[in-house]
Amino acid sequence: MTEPTVPSEPTVPSEANEPGEPKKSTVTPMRIALWVIVGGIGLFMVITGLVGVLVKAQ
Repeated sequence: MTEPTVPSEPTVPSEANEPGEPKKSTVTPMRIALWVIVGGIGLFMVITGLVGVLVKAQ
C-alpha cells in the first residue's frame, strides 16, 4: 500500500477576484425568492400537520 501524500502548501482559494470576474458565492434575488417559496411550503405542511394531529386527538 502506498503512503498518502500531503501537499507542502495548502491550496487556499484567493479572496481577491480579478477585475471583471464575478464573485462565485453571491446571493442572488432569485435564490432568496426560491428559499422564501420553499420555506413557505414547508411551513404550510408543518402547520397543516399539527392542525390535523390536534383535530384527530379531540
